[in-house]
Amino acid sequence: MTAWQQIAIDGETHVRKITDQYEEFGFQVRLEEVKPAEVEQCIECLQERNEKIYQICVPRKQEVGKYR
Repeated sequence: MTAWQQIAIDGETHVRKITDQYEEFGFQVRLEEVKPAEVEQCIECLQERNEKIYQICVPRKQEVGKYR
């Protein structure tokens, strides 16, 4: 089973750019939609734009080599 680590939380506008960059470097990327109440950082601007909020995850460091 793959252990994942969060690398970012962002709105749908920027998620594709972040995901594309990590995939270009050979990382497997997983997106999980999160509810605003589940996020500890400020997301006021994302809520004002009614964006879906995603947690972006990659395999933990010891497992990264498996996907390169």
